This record gives sequence, structure tokens and C-alpha cells, in this order.
Amino acid sequence: MSGGTINALIRLNGRVTYWLALIAAAFLVIVATVTFCDVIARYFLLKPFTFTVEVTELGMALIVFLAVGLVTHDDSHINVDVVILRLSTAVRPVLLLITYVLALAYLVTMIWRLWLQAFHLLDKGDVTPIWAVPYWPVAITMAVGSLFLLTGTIIHIIGYVRRIRGADVSHLPTTVKPLTD
Repeated sequence: MSGGTINALIRLNGRVTYWLALIAAAFLVIVATVTFCDVIARYFLLKPFTFTVEVTELGMALIVFLAVGLVTHDDSHINVDVVILRLSTAVRPVLLLITYVLALAYLVTMIWRLWLQAFHLLDKGDVTPIWAVPYWPVAITMAVGSLFLLTGTIIHIIGYVRRIRGADVSHLPTTVKPLTD
């Protein structure tokens, strides 16, 4: 893959994951608002909402799977780098490449299972108990969101392979972070 193609893929992935994260943020606001209103209704009016659990369950699934692509794209996962910082700058990208390849293997399996589950829910027609909202659209949205976790991981793999080969990665965005002491 040429540098221009990789940069285009990185920019596209960044834009899509940004918008998906904004949608996740909107769901977070909805979940928080419903929970806040439920607490007020429960303790002050003695009339709790019956649908709060459904909104929270569906919303949290969407929040996680729509936002995780941006976290991966920006390499914003929580890292404990006590061991990594003790390694030489030549060894670090190799270890990070191995980590991302292992993550890729796991993600391919997870995403495959998410799609199977989404289609199973579509065929089965399961709905939530209170509002009768079908589960399958949420499951398909989770599977689509997880694809951007996968593309972010692939972008990092490409970046670390290029770094190990000695290629200039300065033109790559900050998704492939410099490995300095």
C-alpha cells in the first residue's frame, strides 16, 4: 500500500470514528438524562420509570461499540508502560506490533461472532420486554462499530511494520505515536 493510500485510509477512519463517537456521546447524554429523571421520579414522586433498564442496556452497548473505534484510532487506550519504557526504542515497535497482531486475531473472532449474533437476533425477532424494541438493530450497530476498531488496529499494524522496516513514518498522523524515552 502506498503512503497516500494509507494516509487516505487513516483520514477516513479518523472522520468516521469521530462521528460515531459523537453519536455515542449523544447516547451517553440520553442514558444519563433518563437515569437522572428516573432517580428524581423514584425518590420524589414515588413513580419510577419502567423503561430505564432498557434504555441503559441498549444505550451502553451503543456507547461502547460506537466510541471504541475513535479510542483505537487515537491510540487512547489506557496503557501501563512500566515494562515498555525499560525496553530500547528498537524493541518497542516489535513488541507493539506483536500486541496489535494478537489483538487483530482476537478482534476478527469477536467481530465475526457479533455479526452472527446480530443475524441470529434478526431471525429470532427478540425484543425488549417493556417497549418491545427489537435487539437486532442494536446488535448490527455494535458489529458495524466494531469494524472501526478493526480498521484502527490494522492502521497501527501498518504503522509499526513501516517503523520496523525503517520507513519514514513522520508523514503518518499521530495515530502511530513516537516511541521516545
